[in-house]
Amino acid sequence: MAIKVKAMHHANVRLSTPDQAEDFYGRILGLERDPSMPWSEERRLIWWNIPGGAQIHTPIGERVNQTPSGRPIGPHFALAVHDIQAAKQTLEAEGIPYDEQTLPGRGLQVFVHDPAGNLVELFQG
Repeated sequence: MAIKVKAMHHANVRLSTPDQAEDFYGRILGLERDPSMPWSEERRLIWWNIPGGAQIHTPIGERVNQTPSGRPIGPHFALAVHDIQAAKQTLEAEGIPYDEQTLPGRGLQVFVHDPAGNLVELFQG
């Protein structure tokens, strides 16, 4: 059974400096920063709102998050699905390996690589 995707949620792309992000995504593309995610030196991440509800997340510099199993979470895109447990069952039935983590306030995230190695995040949203 196919996973039921609800919407595109965000793309995650890496930039070298906050100024690069501000210039391109703010000045050139005219996107507004997500006020719920203010800049901090610790987090080093800027979230940009796209009209229609999607976002672009721009981690700055060499910051790399990891899943609980230690896989790096670098550039990726995220899809909101109707039922994250059903999505996991589909991946398991198809023999597709995945990694998962639960973030406070964000819920369960499932990370899977497509056949070309691109990282895809799935979450219930």
